[in-house]
Amino acid sequence: MKRLAFLLLCGGFFVAAPSARCEEGPADLAAQIVTHLGSVPERTEHFHETRELGALTHPLLSSGMLIFRHPDFLEKETLLPQPETLAIEGDTVSVQRGGHVRHILLAQNPALALLATTLRAPLAGNMAALRQAYTVSAQGDMGGWTLTMTPLSEQAHKMVRQVVLAGRNNAVECLKILQANGDRQTLMIDH
Repeated sequence: MKRLAFLLLCGGFFVAAPSARCEEGPADLAAQIVTHLGSVPERTEHFHETRELGALTHPLLSSGMLIFRHPDFLEKETLLPQPETLAIEGDTVSVQRGGHVRHILLAQNPALALLATTLRAPLAGNMAALRQAYTVSAQGDMGGWTLTMTPLSEQAHKMVRQVVLAGRNNAVECLKILQANGDRQTLMIDH
């Protein structure tokens, strides 16, 4: 069930560890990136997603809309190939598919709780939340940056090896997730 929920949220996105590290660069680039991302109170973007699963011979493709509103609302509305809406707000995840809606409390699912942090914290400008769950490093500059997150907890590391956000200025252009089993997800965001 946890794996299914994880794949669902990733489009086919984790329990915070008690301590964290951040590999610092000049003036802590990672914190600068997250602060700039958090400066945008609302975002609505088109996405194209590719999921490469070891069990399949061809990647799964989907597209739709991503919506974020401060402080903690995130919605992924998949339009193709089949309609589905996933929304994270406060401490609840809602999945709507085929006329049915399912609600899941984050407190009851550590994988979903980490996912919510992974997706919302950068967009909300919450570096402290990221540092509780990940080792965070950054490369580049504000004109073109990469933010790499490696899970700290053993439980999260069993699901996800690494999450990479890439973008420029205060916009995310690409999200890549490498799962522990080798499956990959790439979400390209149109601006």
